[in-house]
This record gives sequence, structure tokens and C-alpha cells, in this order.
Amino acid sequence: MQTSERTVRVGFIGAGWTERVQIPTFQLGGLTAQAICAGHVENAQRVAQRWGIPEVYASWQELITAETVDVVSIVTPPYLHREMAVAALQAGKHVICEKPAALNVAEAEAMLAAAQAAPDQMAILDHELRFHPLRAQLRRLVRNGYVGNVLTVNMDWRYPYRLDPATPFSWHHDATRGGGMLAALGSHLLDLARWIFGRIEAISARLQIGHYYRTDPATNTPQQVTADDHAELWLRFHSGAQGTLVVTGLDPEHRGMALEVVGTDGALRLDRSDRLWGKRGAAFPNGEWEPIEPEEPLVDRAQLPIDTPFAVGSYYLARAVAGALSTGVTTLPDAASFYDGLAVQRALDAARRSHGEMRWVQL
Repeated sequence: MQTSERTVRVGFIGAGWTERVQIPTFQLGGLTAQAICAGHVENAQRVAQRWGIPEVYASWQELITAETVDVVSIVTPPYLHREMAVAALQAGKHVICEKPAALNVAEAEAMLAAAQAAPDQMAILDHELRFHPLRAQLRRLVRNGYVGNVLTVNMDWRYPYRLDPATPFSWHHDATRGGGMLAALGSHLLDLARWIFGRIEAISARLQIGHYYRTDPATNTPQQVTADDHAELWLRFHSGAQGTLVVTGLDPEHRGMALEVVGTDGALRLDRSDRLWGKRGAAFPNGEWEPIEPEEPLVDRAQLPIDTPFAVGSYYLARAVAGALSTGVTTLPDAASFYDGLAVQRALDAARRSHGEMRWVQL
């Protein structure tokens, strides 16, 4: 497969998050929105008309074989990822797959095998937060010894999305299709934890469902909720550091993400307003927090479709993908590979096993 010089054409599978974030940020980052398909073709047609996408396909199988598509972006529920990603790679396409990688370790292993069989094709997970300049700066500081030896890590992401009992049933509430806050946001935080702080050795977890039944809008009947609304994880890193991770849809406020790391020589904090702070030396531990700016200026958020760290990260991810593929480079060192996706999947599966068996699980 050849990529047109300076033009990288993306085919999108899905019309939800694709429309809200990916298409506008990918276009802003230098990628070309070439094609789209969705579960309902009328949704794909609507999105294509809004964003000027020239090709609409009735099925994802048609899209992944289109000669005009260089990159397939899979933005679907997790239970569809394995089949789509493997088929797209076998069709000779580069792949950006939504997180988490799959439903379970076995599926993630199949995806990694397909990626390894296509070494000249880019195969990455859409862990776009790795490309957010503030999170990249935090990682550089930790890796360069700003806090000394890491002692504790605390990460959380808090939303009220699951509190309303009137919210209709969807795949987000169905564990068999990959729903749940652990998969949706926990996968992001677990990936950041591995990327910034290194290998996770063991996990203990507790999961909770807030509302056990929701109304299915298609049948107007109650459906049992099987996917978690709230997850609390305790992490033990290979380095000896300890961590806590909370993702919840049961918070009374829209608080977003926070991260704090404390080490022997300093501390870093990413606050809920997405600002980075640090203290070390004479200011540690009892002095004032000092603001830290990223090495790369942040994109003007007014250009983004929604004001969220995901949109910021998605723009920088798109810019990196466009810069690489337009020059024939198929590797992105900072991106989450399918190997990283498998590692996060192992952690997710371990967390669920820990909850079920009420014990620590080794990775």
C-alpha cells in the first residue's frame, strides 16, 4: 500500500465520537477525512455531509478495502475491535483503534499477532492522552528525576454520567459489549500509568454498579446493567511505587481528571483544570506549588470541537500520524502500540478478576 505524498487519507468506522472529536481534530492535525461508514448508513451520510467527506460506505468491509483509504480509524464498541482491526491490517491498511483494545486478553493477542504480521503498517491504539503536551511534559519530568524515586501515584477521573436512572440502556451498560467506566476511562489511566511510571506488577480492584436496570429505548423494557459505573483500583508498580486509580460515573459533579505523583525529592500535580504544577528542592514538601508550562505550546482550544483533554490529545496524535505517514514512516515511538493495548487489556482483565475473587492479582 502506498500513501499519497503529503496526504494521508482516513476512513472512519463509526459516527459518534468520530463526529464529535476525531474528524475535526484529525482534519486540524493534517489528516484527510476520506471515507466513513456506520451501523446505520443514514448516520454516516449525515456526518459525511456535515464534514465534507467524499465517500460513504454501507459496510466496514467495503471501507477497509477502498483504494482511496490509507488509514482505518476504528471508533466502535470494544466487542467489534478485534474483527475490524485484524481485517483492516490484512487488507493492507494502517490502523488506529479506539481503546480498550478488545473484550479480553485473547482478542487483544489476536490483534497483536495481526500487527506483527504487518510490520510495515502502523497499528496503534487511540490513547491520545499520550500526545497531550502537559501529560508528555509530566512524563519527561518524572523520567528525568524531577520527583526522585516515585513513592505514590494517585489518578482519578470523575463524571456524573451514570447517576441519572433515566439514562437509557446502551452498549455502555453491557459488559458483553465492552461497556463500563473501567474500560472507557480506566483503560486511559492504566495506559498513562504504564507509560509514565513503568510496569504494573499487581492490581486489586472493586467495581460498583449504581443502577441495576435501565430502559432499553428500542423495546421500552428494563434491561439489566452488567457493566460497572464506578471502579477503584490499587496498583503496585515494578519500581516499588504504589498507586490508586478511580474512575467513576457516580460523582455529583463533572470534575474530570486529576493526577498526583509524590517522590523522594518532589511532587507533580495535574489538576482538574488541566494545569501542571510541581514542587521540589527547598519547596518540597511544605512549600508552594509552582506552575509548569509544556515544552510545546498548547493548541488554541477555540479551534477544537469540545474543550476536553481528549480533543487536545487527538489533535496532536493526528499531527504525529500525518507527519509520519506522509513521509513514509510507519512507527510512532510515543504511540500506544498493540503490544501496549494488550498490556492494558491484561490489567483490565486482572482488575475484573480481582473484584470477582476479592484479592490481589499478579500481572
